[in-house]
Amino acid sequence: MKVRVDELPDVGRVIHFHKAEAWLASLTENDREITLAKPVEVDLELIPEADSIKLKGHLRGALQLVCSRCLQEFVLDLDETIDLTLLRHPSADAPYEIDLRPEDLDTEFFDGVTIDVDLIVAEQIFLALPQRPLCKTDCAGICSGCGADLNRETCRCEKIDRISAFDALRSVKIEH
Repeated sequence: MKVRVDELPDVGRVIHFHKAEAWLASLTENDREITLAKPVEVDLELIPEADSIKLKGHLRGALQLVCSRCLQEFVLDLDETIDLTLLRHPSADAPYEIDLRPEDLDTEFFDGVTIDVDLIVAEQIFLALPQRPLCKTDCAGICSGCGADLNRETCRCEKIDRISAFDALRSVKIEH
């Protein structure tokens, strides 16, 4: 969904919409590790300001993810607040390097003509993803030897005394 800035009333515009799984799939370029478990519901308010557009809203939904430890699929509920400031792209004579302030982290740029709401919502979903998705905080993962899911079964590996290259150091005596 694209919104033209020149069509925004001075008091702003409220947008309510929901997106299904096909929408996210079209934005993720065949990334099968992230799918929607239920549609994303978005309430968004676009408020024009003197030199920017303020976006405030809420995003709810659920993602189907793969646990990074046990490789089982699980559902992650989304309940995110959207609070962004959109600025027009800086001019070519703007300084190349600037120092970021904390308030700049919630600032993005757009072309000054249209706002691509779909991309902004998708970006907020991706920012809500954990770095290492876990089905539960105490996930035991998979045994590196036999491949057993340690959340569901016990390890079938034979306990083998492994020889380490550092075992030779045990015989070294240090005199004080």
